Amino acid sequence: MSFKALVADDEYLIRRGIIGFLNNYEDFEVVAEAEDGEMALEQALKNPVDVYFVDINMPFLNGLEFIQELKKIRPKALVVMITGYDRFDYAREALKLGTFEYLLKPIMEDTFDEMIQRVRKRLEEDMKENKYLEWAQAMLVRSRDHLIDDFLPKVLEGHFTNEEIEERMRYLKLYIPINFTIVLIQMEYQESFDIEKCWDDDLLFFAAKNIGNEIFNRLHDTGCCQDAYGNLVVISEKIRKEEEKAKAEECQAVLENYMPVKVRIVWESGSEYENLPEVYQTAVSRLRELKGVSTAIKEIKAFVEQNYSKKDFSLQDAAEHVNLSCQHLSRIFKKEMGITFIDYLTSVRIRKSIDLFQDEELKIYEIAEQAGYATQHYFSNVFKKHLGVSPGEYRRMIREK
Repeated sequence: MSFKALVADDEYLIRRGIIGFLNNYEDFEVVAEAEDGEMALEQALKNPVDVYFVDINMPFLNGLEFIQELKKIRPKALVVMITGYDRFDYAREALKLGTFEYLLKPIMEDTFDEMIQRVRKRLEEDMKENKYLEWAQAMLVRSRDHLIDDFLPKVLEGHFTNEEIEERMRYLKLYIPINFTIVLIQMEYQESFDIEKCWDDDLLFFAAKNIGNEIFNRLHDTGCCQDAYGNLVVISEKIRKEEEKAKAEECQAVLENYMPVKVRIVWESGSEYENLPEVYQTAVSRLRELKGVSTAIKEIKAFVEQNYSKKDFSLQDAAEHVNLSCQHLSRIFKKEMGITFIDYLTSVRIRKSIDLFQDEELKIYEIAEQAGYATQHYFSNVFKKHLGVSPGEYRRMIREK
C-alpha cells in the first residue's frame, strides 16, 4: 500500500526538507511538487494525490485560497497546512476549510513523524471506507433488480408513504410517474405446448417484462414487477384513452406470437402515489371478473370436495384427475385461485370439520379422521392455526351458545 503526496512551498529548502522527511516512509511517495499555489493546483488536477502538504504563504495563490479551489475538485482531499506564522486566525481559517493537520516551521523530525502517523491512520480508514462503498455500489447494481422486485409489490400493497416511495425511488434510480396507468398482464401456458423443453417461469416472466416495458414504457426505466398472483404489472406514464386498447392488443399479440401463452390484459389509470394500491386492486378485480375460473380448476375443486377425507389425498391425485403435471397444476391453481392447492385443501378440510362439530356424539379424533387428518394432534394444530382456538375450545363455545 502506497500513498501519493504533493508538496507545495515557495521556499526551496523547506520543500526539499519535507520531501526528504517523506522519503523516510516506504508507504509515502511524492508524485508532485510546486513552488506556488497556481502550480500546485495545476499539479493537483493532473495527478491523483492522497495527501497535500501546503504552505499558507505562497505567491499567486496562497495556501488558504489553494484549499478553497482544491475542495471544489477534490472535496475529500486530505490537507496538511504548513506555515511559519504562529497565528490562531490562520489555523482557524485552515480548519474551517477542512485542513486535517496544522504544522509550524521549523518542522522537527519527531513532530513530523507524529503527524505522519495520524495521516497514515486516516488514509487507511478512508481506503477501507472507499473499498466498502465500491463494494456496496457494485452489490447495489448487481442486486438492483431484486430490490425493485421486492419494492414494487409492496408499493402496490400500500406498505409505503409518499415520502418513503420517493426516497426508495432515488436510491434505486427508479421512476414511477405521478400520473400513471397500471397494466396487469396475466399469462397462462397453452396446454398443448411442451413447456419444460424450452421455457420455465423465470424465462417467461423475463421475456414478458421486456416486451411489456418496450410497448408501454418505450424502454424507460419505470416500474415492472410480478405480483403475488403471478401477473406481470407494468406501471407506465398515464396512457391516453385512445391508445389504451391499441397498446393492449399489440402487447397481447406479441406475447402470444412469440411465447407459449394465452394472455389477458386489463388496465386502470390514476394519479398520486397514495392511490397506487387502490388502482391496482381495481385492476385485479377486473382481471378476476374477466378470467372467471377455468374448467380444469372447477373440476379440481369438485374433486377436492369428493376426496378431502382421504388422508393421503395430494396434488398428484388432483393432477392425474385432469391429466396435468403437478408443476403445471400448481402454477395455474395459484394464479386462478390466489392460494396454493394445499392451502385450498386445508380450507376445505377445516370447513368440513366445522360442520362435523354440530354432531356432539362425534369425538374430536373421529372428526379429525373424517376431515382427512391422520392424527388428532396434527388436526388440532391446523385447526388452531386457522381459527385461533383449539378443537376442544371450539366445541365448548358451541355448547355455550
